[in-house]
Amino acid sequence: MKDTKVDVDRLNREIFLMTHAQPGLLDEYLREDGFDPDQLEKNGIAKVKALLFKQKVAFKRSEQESLYAKAIAVFESARAATKETILSLLRERAPQLQFNNLEKMEESDLREILNESDLLDLMDKIEKNEL
Repeated sequence: MKDTKVDVDRLNREIFLMTHAQPGLLDEYLREDGFDPDQLEKNGIAKVKALLFKQKVAFKRSEQESLYAKAIAVFESARAATKETILSLLRERAPQLQFNNLEKMEESDLREILNESDLLDLMDKIEKNEL
């Protein structure tokens, strides 16, 4: 028996051209194989939306983590006046706590006390040398 090689790329191209010329043809093929084209479309759209949402969440998380890491780095290298401003902000946000040593503050402690907008405002002031 003769070996026959199938050109899959050509076959895919031909099927694409056929379904492009006759849009209902692909739906008909799917129905013949037991699939609901409308449900497949809904499932595909839902999957894409879920992937986009996960990507946005991951981006926001990494953006927030880099913001906190940058804030910690700025805090560690800040001048005395800047450190005093940071301490006053921390005392304002959490008056029941004692902040004796800013250098020993952990990132998790900072997250509990300051919110993202506080950090952004503080870093903006530091960058503009307003402190």
